Amino acid sequence: MIKLYRKTERSTEYWEYWTTSTHLVIHWGIVGKKGDTRELDIKKDKQAIPLAEDEQKKMKAAGFSPIPSEQMAQVVIQYRITGMGSTKDLDKEQAIENLLNESLGWTGLGNCDGHDIGSGTLNIFCDVVDGAIAEKVVIDCLKENGQLDGAVIARRERLGDESYKVFWPDSFKGEFELM
Repeated sequence: MIKLYRKTERSTEYWEYWTTSTHLVIHWGIVGKKGDTRELDIKKDKQAIPLAEDEQKKMKAAGFSPIPSEQMAQVVIQYRITGMGSTKDLDKEQAIENLLNESLGWTGLGNCDGHDIGSGTLNIFCDVVDGAIAEKVVIDCLKENGQLDGAVIARRERLGDESYKVFWPDSFKGEFELM
């Protein structure tokens, strides 16, 4: 998968492409919005991959570039669990990670980058290009899918930062810890 971004005065634009076993998918838009998609059948169109590579060169010439991981923000969705967790907790983690990968991916924001479980918490980590926009997208996704209850959601502006700021729930008091 190739992901490129360009910041303008008003927004951040994304352009990306990936292949499946049968298709090449090109997806572009404004970060935080679904954007547009074009699919090419790899088996029928032998020029699909060269076409995407040519488009990638054009996008880079127009100012698009990758965002290094150290410049990404991180959103953490945390749930309280009992002890080290259960298979039910792992099933919940997998379902939420799938939902968020879908939502963050189609809005050009980023993706989930794993989880940890144990010591009373389940944490799901998402690397995103814009933490402020990701807040709304993550909350909306979890709410629409009945997964917002019990969640504490925080972000840090860069992956190397130590401190997180909780943005959900509004009533959160105390200090956010990964445990």
